[in-house]
Parts: sequence; C-alpha cells; structure tokens
Amino acid sequence: MRGSFESEMTFYSFCPDHVPKPIAWGNYESDTTTWFYLCDFHDMIDDLPGPDDLVPVIADVQTARVAKPSNNNFNFLADIHNDDKWQVSWELQFTQAMRRMFSHEEQLRGKDDRLTELREDLFEKVIPRLLRPLETSGHSLQPCLIHSDLCPSSVMVDEDTSKVMIFDSCAYWSHNEAELGTWRSTQNKSGPPYSSEYIVKMGISEPVEDWDDRNALRYILLLSTMYPDDPKFRTMAMWEMQRLVDKFPMGYEGNQFVSP
Repeated sequence: MRGSFESEMTFYSFCPDHVPKPIAWGNYESDTTTWFYLCDFHDMIDDLPGPDDLVPVIADVQTARVAKPSNNNFNFLADIHNDDKWQVSWELQFTQAMRRMFSHEEQLRGKDDRLTELREDLFEKVIPRLLRPLETSGHSLQPCLIHSDLCPSSVMVDEDTSKVMIFDSCAYWSHNEAELGTWRSTQNKSGPPYSSEYIVKMGISEPVEDWDDRNALRYILLLSTMYPDDPKFRTMAMWEMQRLVDKFPMGYEGNQFVSP
C-alpha cells in the first residue's frame, strides 16, 4: 500500500491535473490486516479517452526533465514486487527486473524445464541483442517515469472537467518505450491506435528495426505472473520467448547495428 501511495504521489507531482491527489495510506486500528488508500474524489466516466487525449498527457510526463530521486519507495508492478534498484544501463535494469519476475512466476506456477531453458537463452542472447544497442554505437537513453499499467480500468475521463484522469499507477523509472508493453495485449482496448499515436508524439528509439521485438520483450511474462491459474498465459509467454530466441540465435554478437 505504501508503494501505491508513493507511486501515485510521484505521478501526481508530474501531472497534477490528471491524477487524483493522494491523501493518506495505512491500516485500521480495529483490524491491522485491512489497509486503505485515500485520494481526492473524482466522479469519472467509465470510458477510455481517445488516443489524441491520453497520449499527450503521457508524453508530457515522459519528457519532463526531473532528476531521478535517490530512493524509490514504489516498486510494484500490479501486485508483483519489482526489483528496481538503479543500474548503469537499461539492459542491466531490465534484466534485474525480469529475473525477479521469472522467480515470482515460478513460485506461483511451479518449475517448467522448457521455460527454464528459454529463460536462460532470453538472458544470454535476446535481452543483450535487443537492449544493448539502445545505449551503444552512439545511442543513449534518458530515463523517465512511466505508469506501466495504462489500461481501461486505470484511465478514465473526469465527468465534471472532461479531463483525462490517470490512477492506479505502478510507476518506475524506465526507458520510455516500456510504457507500451501493456498496450500489446489483445485484451487491452488501448492497443494499436494508442501505440501509433504514441510513436507520432515520441518517436521510436534507435535502432528502429528492433521496435516490435523490444515491445514484445517487455510484455512477455507479465500476464503469466498476474493470472497464475490460467495455463494459456504461460503457454503464450513460452511461444513468444521461443520466437525471439529463434530470431536472435547469435545474441548480441549477431547484432547488425554494432559499429566497426
């Protein structure tokens, strides 16, 4: 609950007109196992804002040049504890978070030998191949704050002001493109039209040719972890992992973007 509060406080500081102001968090004196989170009340229309309305708000947050605080007190993706200790590169940061994600998924679902093999190939070949070029050969990244769970249940319209309202953030400091991972889901109505508008506003990091595979990498295991009782999500994750491993069998050494 503290993570949720700190996440919302930080996101509110970036776009106060579009986030209900956090007030407090804690637990009940009469029942210490029951927790609460309080924020300003907004009467909202249960409808997803259009891409032209939502994407500019996200772009403004991501392009704000604010120094990253030395201590992150929010580190949860939904109810998943995220390892977000600061690293010197996005490749290392993402690898660290994915190791935690795989560990959590295995605790929930049990060990799978094929998944273990794919996981090692992902860490040794696919992640270096897709993420290292973002910060080599003259390329660089500017970390930014992302919401990381932009779905219809966390983005609505204020009935009184007609402003886009964003809440239930799972914020962390990231490569900006990681925001689009949840939009890849076929179950998420904020899909291709929103990604297309985002690209218009924010562009694509170099190398552009890796865009779709980078996007797949960020989304690869989240649903399997969030819905551990549904076997299809682990199957989908392994299928996508196998596709990426087959596509990049040489890892970073097969990277065509390395400068001579």
